[in-house]
Amino acid sequence: MSINAVSSADSLTALQNRVLVATGAGAVIGGAYTAKDKQYLYNGLPSDTFVKDVSENLKKEMTSEELMESAKVYRFLEKVVDPEVDLESLKPSIMDSKELSEAIKNSPDEKVEDAITRVFSQPKRSKIKEDLLNLQYKTRSDKKTGRNRSLKLLHENFDASEGKFVKSRNISESMFEMIKKTAAKIQVKSIAVGAAVAGAAAGALCLIASDIPGEKK
Repeated sequence: MSINAVSSADSLTALQNRVLVATGAGAVIGGAYTAKDKQYLYNGLPSDTFVKDVSENLKKEMTSEELMESAKVYRFLEKVVDPEVDLESLKPSIMDSKELSEAIKNSPDEKVEDAITRVFSQPKRSKIKEDLLNLQYKTRSDKKTGRNRSLKLLHENFDASEGKFVKSRNISESMFEMIKKTAAKIQVKSIAVGAAVAGAAAGALCLIASDIPGEKK
């Protein structure tokens, strides 16, 4: 009985099987390697991605009115720091914002129009700008989100020495859960990416190391 020669199709199938096995093994190893590290940290501290994602989730906790006020405050401050800004053009922005209108007053009884006149009538442009920039210390909505708010939250609720989350007394359970879920989502995504990259690399190495059917003469 004669044995049929192995065809190029059989060789190709065998190669494909080896690539699939190598890719699968690489994905498992890559995922396991990535899972060892906390991907939401960088040098033991919250990564930029973690801070950014927490900030985005904080926005979801805000009302539409708070988001609108926050945007107004940010736009106002951006105009104030512009060296070419026409100071008179800033008055309508103050009037249009509930928080800025309250912040510019020295007392609850002072009228907004009088407060604006008081600040803008100062002879030095630099002093007017300084007073306008200081309004941010009296606003609230713009501090409910953003990088500074996120960093403060993470600093208060993460023990860097232990490498774990510890709830502070200053936040609610739901807020603490949001922080942990954000970290978990980053971890899962990183593991998936690490597995995919490792799997692809393993498959490519297998192809390089294997004889490609039809290439030998």
